[in-house]
Amino acid sequence: MANLVKLLPHQANLVQAPYVFPHIRFFALIAGYASGKTSALVYCILYAVKTLLGKKDKEGHNPKIMIGSKNLTFMKKTLTGLLEQDLKDTNSTYSYDKAHNIITIGNVELLLVPVEDESNIYGYSVTLVVIDELDELDTQTAMAVVKSSNDRCRQQIEGWRSPAFIFCTSSQGLKGTYQTIMHFKKSGIGYVLMRARTRDNIYLPKDYVESMYSIYNETERRCLLEGEFVSIDSGLVFPDYDPEKNKLDVDLYEHCRDSKVTIYIGQDFNGFGNNAVAFAILSGAIVAIKDYEFPDIRRAPEVFRYDFPENEIVWIPDMTYKEHFIEFKKELRLFNIKIAYRSCNPLVGDRNFACNKLFVAEHLFICPMCKGLENTLMTWQKDPKTGSPSKGGKGAPDHKGDCLGYVVHYLLSWKRELKPLYAVTLERLYEARRARGADATELEVQSNVLSPDKIKGIVLKQAPNTVAADA
Repeated sequence: MANLVKLLPHQANLVQAPYVFPHIRFFALIAGYASGKTSALVYCILYAVKTLLGKKDKEGHNPKIMIGSKNLTFMKKTLTGLLEQDLKDTNSTYSYDKAHNIITIGNVELLLVPVEDESNIYGYSVTLVVIDELDELDTQTAMAVVKSSNDRCRQQIEGWRSPAFIFCTSSQGLKGTYQTIMHFKKSGIGYVLMRARTRDNIYLPKDYVESMYSIYNETERRCLLEGEFVSIDSGLVFPDYDPEKNKLDVDLYEHCRDSKVTIYIGQDFNGFGNNAVAFAILSGAIVAIKDYEFPDIRRAPEVFRYDFPENEIVWIPDMTYKEHFIEFKKELRLFNIKIAYRSCNPLVGDRNFACNKLFVAEHLFICPMCKGLENTLMTWQKDPKTGSPSKGGKGAPDHKGDCLGYVVHYLLSWKRELKPLYAVTLERLYEARRARGADATELEVQSNVLSPDKIKGIVLKQAPNTVAADA
């Protein structure tokens, strides 16, 4: 008698979806812990193998399926372990080349690829990509893996659907999977998103499910057990940035060239490109208009004035570089750009804290053309050992993140029209710090200043229709 398996509804949906929607490329199952998502992937792979057996691409090559996971050890403990068990239980003939990490079933090759290093993905041409636990990777790596894997998903098999990409994961907050889905949504890329809860797995012991739901708070339950995208500790420097709420649908560059709008430019200095970001205050909110990178910092004033010929421009630089300002002070004066002098840079934690609170309150936005800044907001991670924002070389996200922090901290501290925002962000932070004493840790202070679920209401209550004087 044949071995029959009764699939859970979300497992059946994932198996069938690529064939019900043959013209859609991306399929995702976002599921709670122990909901049966890895088994769902195994069933997807086995069904794909069944439908691919005996088929070839137009060059006569065998079908190839790429199976990705954080590393091979993790993969063997979960996905391939279950896969081999099912193959043995069904007396299926297969071979496992452990030297090259290839499982062959009939003429279909399963390529087992560790994706924690995206360079492992290069060189393949496959008809199906399957990624397990995408959110186990850090945000930047996860997004790079999706991009690199998509490049490899191009083998067209005659008599089969167009190449497809399937990924399953437990939601771990606003990490790589969420950012990928938001990119699909903003870019108009078609995708199928399915969810599953821990309690949807009817094969789990009842007391296990009850204990899982009891040990997590409401936010953690929604994220970890029910597959929702909600903000928990994701390791991001800006975890409260939500592109659905904080990224505008249109660019405001032309609008901001009006002479009535003052442009504030945050400037970072380093040997990796001298990044800058231009901002404006519009209707009581801070908006990032355009970002820059300058191999030669002396060209920056000319570029700023070209972009904003009639505007007042206030330059808010990295003050650790102040002894070198004289090198291009002439250019700043020539192009009538004012310098916002400060004795030193504000603390990294203070300025990032303020940015996160403004994201929550929906008073900090970015325009679509700020691609570099958006990458920073979605990928800049804290060092897991120190908890401090990570630093990097050319192209690293911290450079434009510093530009954002310089401007936000300056504007909150000095612009009268933003005083209500200052009152519920930095002022509360400093009051809490004074109350706790100078030796209180930054983390302790920030965790007790203001909860994200309260700040939006407070800001809107205090400044319902604030309009910037220079907007």
